[in-house]
Amino acid sequence: MGSRMMHYAISTLLNEATGIRDDQLLIGGLAPDVHKHMNEPKAKSHFAKVTAEGGWYTDYEAFGAKYFKTSTTPFHLGYYYHLISDQIWLERIYNKQIKWLPQPEKKQAQAAYYRDFWRLNGKLIDHYGLRLLPLVPQLAEIEEIDCRFLQGILNDLTVDFMHQAEVKDEPLELLDWNEVVRVLDHTVQFCLNHAAKSNGG
Repeated sequence: MGSRMMHYAISTLLNEATGIRDDQLLIGGLAPDVHKHMNEPKAKSHFAKVTAEGGWYTDYEAFGAKYFKTSTTPFHLGYYYHLISDQIWLERIYNKQIKWLPQPEKKQAQAAYYRDFWRLNGKLIDHYGLRLLPLVPQLAEIEEIDCRFLQGILNDLTVDFMHQAEVKDEPLELLDWNEVVRVLDHTVQFCLNHAAKSNGG
């Protein structure tokens, strides 16, 4: 549920912290959102499950059980981190601030939320020292998305970088900058700890 730039920031930090340093991890970190270019609902690509309360969560453990049986490629690891990131964002931001609002307040809050995503792009680029790399998608063994559409989401990321300076100095309407950074940094640490536990560390 975080923005494209948030996922790129998280993947960039994890790519460095793990020592993997593989562009395919960065692409995997964006890949679940390619459903938009496939004109398909996000439930399949995000391993979404419905809760008893009517919300939903990303079942990232189901992804791990399916794809980490034999090997862990950088692409699949980035995909896994994306699913974890979305779940943390849902719990700590979206569900608390937007999910349970009545209409029309919810619709108004969602609009402000996505405007803040656009404003945050430049702030995140500056804060984390992000660079737009010449990423080249490769075909990956994965059933939930069509990798032929990955270039589309990389093109979207390019647009994010091209226009990041236009609104980065505008005040945020809904989100809080310090909270966003805390959640992203927590997500990176959670992913590192989770990976260590999964590997018996």
